[in-house]
Amino acid sequence: MKCPKCHSDNPDTLKFCGECGTHLTLQNEPSPSFTKTLETPVHELNRGTLFANRYEIIEELGKGGMGRVYRVEDQKIKQEIALKLIKPEIASDKKTIERFKNELTTARDIRHKNVCGMFDLGEEKGQHYITMEYVSGGDLKRFIRRSKRLDTGTAISIAKQICEGLSEAHSLGIVHRDLKPNNIMIDDNGNVRIMDFGIARSIKGKGITGSGIMIGTPEYMSPEQAEAKEIDQRSDIYSLGVILYEMTTGRLPFEGDTPLSVSMKHKGEIPQNPKELNTQIPEDFSRVILRCMEKDKEKRYQSARELRFELENIEKGIPTTEREVPKRKPTTSKEITVTFRKRWVFITSIVAIAIIAALAFLLLKGTKEVAPPGNKVLVVLPFENLGASEDEYFADGITDEITNRLSALQGLDVISRNSAVQYKRTEKTITQIRDELSVDYVVTGTIRWDRSVGEKGRVRVSPKLIRASDDTQLWSETYERDIEGIFKVQSEIAEQVTQQLDLKVLEPERKTLLDQPTENLEAYDYYLKGREHNRKGRTNQDLQEYEIAIKMHEKATELDPRFTQAYISQFFIHSWLYHNGLDRTEGRLAKSKTVVDKALELQPDLPETQLALAYYYYRGFRDYDRALDILESILKSRPNLRGPLSLLGFIQRRQGKLEESLENMEKVFKLNPLSSDLAWDIGLSYSCMRNYGKAEVWLSRSLSIRPIFLSPQLAKIGMYVLMNGNTEAARASMKTLSQHPLVDYMWFTLEMFDKNYLEALNRLSLLSYDFYEFQNFYFQKNLAYASVYYAQKDLSLVKTNADMAQIVLEKTVREHPGDPRFRAALGLAFAYMGSASEAIREGNRALDLMSVSKDAMSGPIYVFNMAKIYTVIGEYEKAIDLLEYLFTVLAGGDFIWQFVSVPSLQFDPQWDPLRNHPRFDRLLEDKK
Repeated sequence: MKCPKCHSDNPDTLKFCGECGTHLTLQNEPSPSFTKTLETPVHELNRGTLFANRYEIIEELGKGGMGRVYRVEDQKIKQEIALKLIKPEIASDKKTIERFKNELTTARDIRHKNVCGMFDLGEEKGQHYITMEYVSGGDLKRFIRRSKRLDTGTAISIAKQICEGLSEAHSLGIVHRDLKPNNIMIDDNGNVRIMDFGIARSIKGKGITGSGIMIGTPEYMSPEQAEAKEIDQRSDIYSLGVILYEMTTGRLPFEGDTPLSVSMKHKGEIPQNPKELNTQIPEDFSRVILRCMEKDKEKRYQSARELRFELENIEKGIPTTEREVPKRKPTTSKEITVTFRKRWVFITSIVAIAIIAALAFLLLKGTKEVAPPGNKVLVVLPFENLGASEDEYFADGITDEITNRLSALQGLDVISRNSAVQYKRTEKTITQIRDELSVDYVVTGTIRWDRSVGEKGRVRVSPKLIRASDDTQLWSETYERDIEGIFKVQSEIAEQVTQQLDLKVLEPERKTLLDQPTENLEAYDYYLKGREHNRKGRTNQDLQEYEIAIKMHEKATELDPRFTQAYISQFFIHSWLYHNGLDRTEGRLAKSKTVVDKALELQPDLPETQLALAYYYYRGFRDYDRALDILESILKSRPNLRGPLSLLGFIQRRQGKLEESLENMEKVFKLNPLSSDLAWDIGLSYSCMRNYGKAEVWLSRSLSIRPIFLSPQLAKIGMYVLMNGNTEAARASMKTLSQHPLVDYMWFTLEMFDKNYLEALNRLSLLSYDFYEFQNFYFQKNLAYASVYYAQKDLSLVKTNADMAQIVLEKTVREHPGDPRFRAALGLAFAYMGSASEAIREGNRALDLMSVSKDAMSGPIYVFNMAKIYTVIGEYEKAIDLLEYLFTVLAGGDFIWQFVSVPSLQFDPQWDPLRNHPRFDRLLEDKK
């Protein structure tokens, strides 16, 4: 009888094909009617047997620690499913069966494309069984055996899908507990499915698994499972690490003569670096695998989502041909003895593939790879100023306006101004710019404002559009108009670009293209000057430049009270000064509200106005919910805008959602690839995640763009100490830095870490200022003196300097009652003075003002400060409680020297009173 599916010959006695398991039915033969279960011993279930009066056996799929698994047809629903018969020795324990029933009930809640669905637990004549979704394909173990070891791309693709399934289960409080290649199926389309959540355990459900009962497979078992300790989702992360190890090396990390010996190796032995077994494994991928397999679960990835994010980053650096799991040719799931005929089929298949590959090569030879359709990418380079040098701001302003108009268009990605400005007066060719920015088109040109012509002068603008792939000029034009016509020129240039690129312009976008921000050219001139001073302020951290910028914008709105953009620009300066602590006063916040309210009154639906309002809630109040509602509305109507996406990333970071934040920041970076600020922000985020390897990459990228940028310089130096306690390397790098209050502070900190107290005092004496403040950083000289004398145990001088600090800080707190920086410093001053209750009060007020739940980045700073206060006043247990807690949250801070790490705790004399305390010593040992 021929199989209707694979056309193999089968004896007439078979009801299912011996090759593919397809049901065989003779023509005109009535379908058999099963009315009762065949009296066949369970261990002899054969093809065609009806089990439990419902499940017709098709084939045995395999057997494992729990029992045998069969592919069956459920006669009730006429669907193929999988049936697992539980071993009698396991099923004989009523508590075990009850546990399976409870856990299966929970496991059924998992509904995910990467998880095999669980159905039911049943019993037939004393035989317990579990029914579940049948997945056509083969398990990962066989996949590995056939391939020996998998390439990096395939291993990552499989692991990412496993992470997705685990994330869903873990979010429901379910741990797999027995994750291994045998429990991971790869279906005919290359999709990965996790099997056997039947012995999973609810994290929330206590008492389900008896104390001391070890469940799992020794080769893939986490150390805590080997010790029969309480487990959580990080045990699954460990098992997945072992699977990754096996996929990439073709062998297990630990082997032994007995299950116990293997379990003990997981508990006590360090695995060999997988890269030593397979040199093709990328270094960062090898680190990921070993981090998954850390003995201490606190050092592993803390979630499957976090691991998946790491895998995605590594995947970006490998060839796209390696990134997918190969689709399987449909076969039976059962291992079938290879016959000569199968070998022949295999050989002919290989020959056929070779022929097809050769034909494909001949057909494609000489052709270019066709990239998938996507947005066109364009950069507007700074227009060259051909007029007087003092008119440079005008040329820059016109360039910005053209950039902004084009950035609003869907179907076009425009490189940001911050990246484009790097090519001002450049000698680089279009080809070089194309390669560095990955752009398709370049707009460039010249501007001359001749003030001697007419009443206000005449402007000449000569733009041109260039196709970057072959440096071909597609369009050029010269516009010579009275200065009053400058807005029309900007619109015409933008429209010409859209026509040349064949872009579809929707009505809201057309409004942006034709927008005239003001009819008053003098107001517009002040507005452009204000933007230039604002840029100088951001670049040089110069408060005076900001104040000049505000005055220029105020003059613009005096000349034209309906100039919305000038109000918005004022808002961003006011709110930035408030948010970054340069002027965190109610007066500054009120000014920001006044100008944003005016913009809302004039143009409430303008995306820029709505974005300013979102920033008002974010910067002024950390009201993330309101800000996110506004951002969602903007992005729904204008998904091409980068400003809302940037703010979304910043908010997610403050919420502790670092993975989502980084995804959005890196999206923005693609269109701003020469933004040193954004590269720094991404590096800071990775530092907060304690992923110092990735952090260093982004910090270096930031410095390659702007070598004199202080923040990433300080962060890279700080990592020498935070990671390794290497103060010598930090000192060598510090010598290259110019004087700055943050540099002074780092020198002071290094002297303290190295116990050079006299040099620390000398550095303080040379400072020309008494305090320095920025964002969530605050330095007060008298408080610093107190910390040195505290380390020297000179209690008299500690109190003297703390008294002086307290007088200044109490006045500052009265002036800024809502600023946690000053409350925290005052609490520490009280602690040095011996006023324990006042110290605790102020420290806790700082924590209330900036809790970790309110700000996942800044909150840890004030927890750290509270730990210092408890240490100084002798509340050591409470101090250690907070230090332990700090290792469970982000290593938060806007300045990397605010981070807590093992080396910082080891070297900082602030923690000397805790030394030799068993809990403190254990903390340092556990977190190494």
